Amino acid sequence: MMRVDLYDKNFNLIDLEQYDVITTNFILDSPSPSHQRQEISGQHGTVTLGSTLGARSMSVTFHIRARDAYDFPLVRNEVFKVLNGLEFVYIVDKREPGKRWKVKVESNYDVAPIAMVFAQFDISFMSDSPFAESIGTTQDPLSFDAEVWQVGQGLIAEDLSYSTTNKDFQIYNAGDVKIDPRFIHTPLTIEVTAAQTSSNITLSLTNNTTGETWSYTGATTAGQIIQLRNVETLSGGASVALKTNYKLITLVPGYNSISRNSGISKVSFIHRFYYV
Repeated sequence: MMRVDLYDKNFNLIDLEQYDVITTNFILDSPSPSHQRQEISGQHGTVTLGSTLGARSMSVTFHIRARDAYDFPLVRNEVFKVLNGLEFVYIVDKREPGKRWKVKVESNYDVAPIAMVFAQFDISFMSDSPFAESIGTTQDPLSFDAEVWQVGQGLIAEDLSYSTTNKDFQIYNAGDVKIDPRFIHTPLTIEVTAAQTSSNITLSLTNNTTGETWSYTGATTAGQIIQLRNVETLSGGASVALKTNYKLITLVPGYNSISRNSGISKVSFIHRFYYV
């Protein structure tokens, strides 16, 4: 039985079992913290100014069981072809089928045949992000019937909505990690819909939990969608950042209390969840 499934950069399954290649072990290394510390003159010890997590390493054990001595190099070459380190692949531990790791092969590996038809070898992978991400997004149905979620993923037995016309509402971040659109590994898209046509109006969105407010002041058309895509603010694909207050909205783990002003008729949050 395969321990992990591998997917290509477009998240299409890489079927290694068809070549008689299986995986039997998956080892995930712990987070790797890095601390910025400073000595204070006249005081003992140091002061920690900040901490970050480094890239995440992991390894997978593979087994080849070729049909004969002539089949072995053909199977080995298929492994080399799909796991050469040039492209990103995704690893999904079958024990945690709702999470995935975006990785690259980190180094060379030795595929030495045993009795000309068998081989066991480990491949080391590295994830630039220290976090696993949910396979599902907030645009997927938040039920296990969607087959992209799992137990232990932080989801709760409540009706959660990530698209609303309410003035005051809550957005639930089911992950362990703050979603901050300034960081490449925790992207966030927020879509706000203008409530009316106006030559000059202010739209504002506030995360009352974090105290952050984003605003836009300018012309709008009723139904116009303004997209906060990571650090950009876009309308029709063009930047309108100069009409904003240059602020961003983040989502802490758990509930975030959000409010909008009357210039906005609808708000949608589009993102994944992230796990240490």
